[in-house]
Amino acid sequence: MKTRFDGKKAFAHLSVLTEDIGPRHGSSRNEIKAAKYIYKHFKDLGLKPTYQDYPIYSFERAEATLTRPDGSEVPCEPFPMTARTPPQGVSGKVVFLEDAHEAFLDERLAGSIVVTFNNFNRTLYEEFLKFKPAGLVSIQSAHSQLHVASPWRLDLEREVQTLPSVCLTYKDGVALIHDLPETLTIRSKTFGEGWRVGKNVIADLAGTGPSDDVIIVCAHYDSVWIGPGAFDNGGGIAAIMELARVYREKGSKYNLRFCAFGGEEMGLWGSKGYVKSLQDLDKKARKTNTCEASQNRTELDRIRFVLNLDMVGMYHGRSNALVLGPSDIAASVRFLSNRLRYPIGIQEDKVYSSDNRYFNFLGIPSLSFNRCGFADGQGHTAGDTIDNCSPEGIAHISQFVESWIDEYLMALHRFPFKRALPTSSQQSVDKLLNGKTPFHAYDRAALLKQAKKK
Repeated sequence: MKTRFDGKKAFAHLSVLTEDIGPRHGSSRNEIKAAKYIYKHFKDLGLKPTYQDYPIYSFERAEATLTRPDGSEVPCEPFPMTARTPPQGVSGKVVFLEDAHEAFLDERLAGSIVVTFNNFNRTLYEEFLKFKPAGLVSIQSAHSQLHVASPWRLDLEREVQTLPSVCLTYKDGVALIHDLPETLTIRSKTFGEGWRVGKNVIADLAGTGPSDDVIIVCAHYDSVWIGPGAFDNGGGIAAIMELARVYREKGSKYNLRFCAFGGEEMGLWGSKGYVKSLQDLDKKARKTNTCEASQNRTELDRIRFVLNLDMVGMYHGRSNALVLGPSDIAASVRFLSNRLRYPIGIQEDKVYSSDNRYFNFLGIPSLSFNRCGFADGQGHTAGDTIDNCSPEGIAHISQFVESWIDEYLMALHRFPFKRALPTSSQQSVDKLLNGKTPFHAYDRAALLKQAKKK
């Protein structure tokens, strides 16, 4: 019987990741549990997996309360890694801002607990802090019954001062506004905050062909801190785990490197650390003359292409391919889509905010697949559960990915796509970098050393 992607096998992995393990943000105990599970799967396949440490500014857990003057509590969630309060909390008069626009920011905010609908961008947040409020209550602007992950990037390590802050659902926020007290008290605390060590899981499947090129097949296995991350991205990593089984059984012409990256939701920390380690080794080899471009190739040189799965598994949705690289890549997806009568949206020159990004920064082309749909609004919330997914939903896009790999990576005599970014793709990368280097102010080795001291 011909080996094919099995949605039920992938769904079993998804069940373990989301129900047995649960929320698994970068470097947390649950992320490490998930890494061990993925490692064991690769090992059971007969591969030789390895862990790779990556540094991440993160935390273990957070807690918060929001209390009225009569002692009753308003349902809320903490914003992790915002300022810790003393045990009694911080109290202040309540100032309601319909919109946290700079036009509303003035001296009346001093010492107050600000209640607002807006999630601040960094510039506005810094302006907001100048008026010295005591705390912030942020209400979700969407009509959601669920809490979403913090709007602040959690990897800034206090580059700006932060306030004790809590998050309310739209429903709970409206209820508060309709019965707004004169004062509120916020208590918040984050546990285990600082530079920490997360784990990538890497497993190589040697190809049968003569080429030493490596094709990266990757997905992130972490979730946001507040939810189990079923389609974002438990389904994606479950698909990678099943693809590893498929090609372990039927073989691969090219060297496939299956990468389970951590810390994606908090700033692409896992893939960033991995790509930076490749760049560091590449620079060292060239500096010490242990590699000559005309003869030997560094590990970075060998990586030819990146295939990334991020947001997979919804039982009803739409499939998408996001391409950064030669136009032949998009053409191949379009041709296969027409031949298989499989509808898929295609976006070219898209610097997707996922684990392909740092490879793109170094000129390596990528093809990312996702399957989005009716449950998109549950993303990054506690509602991203396995109930929105199914074996058929995972297999829907993953079997197309398998067909694409078979047709364009396995069946052809030579690798069909150049290892280069065309002008249009490079312009997209340059626009995102905005004049900075890909690893601006990022010293992986120093940060890992700092994290391991704790």
